[in-house]
Amino acid sequence: MKHSLGSDKKLASFLGVDERTAREYRLGRVSLPVSFFEKLQTFNPNLRAIERMDPFWGQRKGGQLAPHLLHSREFATGRLTKSRSHHSRERKSVRRHRPYSPSSNAIGASNATLLFSVSKSVLVEHKPALAEFVGRILGDGSPIIAPTYSAAEIESQQRMQSLVAELFCYSPEIKVSKGNYRIQLRRICGHTLKLLGIPLGRKSVTNPRVPTFIMESDEPTVWLSFLRGIFDDEAYVSERGIEIGLAVRQMNHPQSLANDVAGSRILDQISELLGRLGIQHVRRRGQVYQVGETYAICWFLRIPRREFRKAQDLGLFLLPQKQQKLMNAL
Repeated sequence: MKHSLGSDKKLASFLGVDERTAREYRLGRVSLPVSFFEKLQTFNPNLRAIERMDPFWGQRKGGQLAPHLLHSREFATGRLTKSRSHHSRERKSVRRHRPYSPSSNAIGASNATLLFSVSKSVLVEHKPALAEFVGRILGDGSPIIAPTYSAAEIESQQRMQSLVAELFCYSPEIKVSKGNYRIQLRRICGHTLKLLGIPLGRKSVTNPRVPTFIMESDEPTVWLSFLRGIFDDEAYVSERGIEIGLAVRQMNHPQSLANDVAGSRILDQISELLGRLGIQHVRRRGQVYQVGETYAICWFLRIPRREFRKAQDLGLFLLPQKQQKLMNAL
């Protein structure tokens, strides 16, 4: 929208709303009225709705805010003659004590995550792109409500840019901060990660799993797309092998946990995917280091040099620098 109209100010003028509201619409933080959506399609005919709500969802949500007031004596007899300050205190009390309803949320939808996340049709039609997007987020990305992507190579940033354009119909800006590349993604990307079962927060703490749509897929292209995303970001290529390492936080010192030590779920599932593709590899536990009051263990997975030809034939890397290192080591 901003690309078509030039600025939030022009978008606000076009829609007849204030600039702050226009910005919220552009960032996908609030639902967009159908009339505004149809108006914006005159600029971008390819603009598509993720989900359309019926006209009365707001009224239904409003009716659930304070159900016990509907049966109060004052409401039934019409004797609402209390002072404005008393009513203000009562409303605050109602907000504090009203029961939480899982179906109720800030925007009044039955499922806010679905409103601001990738649609089911995109999940079906663009599985490889979505799998690679997930791989890159679990690599050099930060899975938070408005995710960031901090790969050091401009080629990886441009690849993420094209994936977001394919999946979410907008092109994020690549910024340079203190000599490093960085992409700030919109909340729709964070809601999508949450919908796919990826917990938001530090990956070393949440120890996420690879989404089921990847692990349960019977399409090798989906497995490879995920592996390409995470290997481009996290794998190190040398003459000895291809190695990827991930850290997992532990609440107690690992020596006191005996066999009850949390491994990397991502590496476990990467190992399974590599096995399906016929690539042999080895796993090992690395060093332990202290992070504040907790400890972290580095876990490693290494593909030996004898498997380089298979990795090359499968196209395990998209990043030109790593492709070249792999070819030089053959």
